[in-house]
Amino acid sequence: MEFYKVLSEIMEEKGLSIPDTARACGLPDSTIRSIITRQNKTVSLDVAFKISNGLNVSLERLSGEAETEVSPEIRTLDSIFSQLSEDNRSKLTELALLYLNAQNNSEDIK
Repeated sequence: MEFYKVLSEIMEEKGLSIPDTARACGLPDSTIRSIITRQNKTVSLDVAFKISNGLNVSLERLSGEAETEVSPEIRTLDSIFSQLSEDNRSKLTELALLYLNAQNNSEDIK
């Protein structure tokens, strides 16, 4: 599928306007507007990475390839995680690792 179609679909799913998308991706409004209005089938790798990171979607999704199936629970966690500040992401990761270590240690005792 062409890049502009995939991007438009993602923006619609997330309820994002062109300015919202540009801000989230750290790109000028004109870049996003150009991709859509000129119906770009491809974009530079740099722009693809910025859009992927900004919209929290995989490069596979942006390229129109089939994505690996992800459970609803993982999607929910991913959505919550992406909304956290960088500091809170680090704290949550540390906490999750503590729980994982505790779980593994309790399984070793059994």
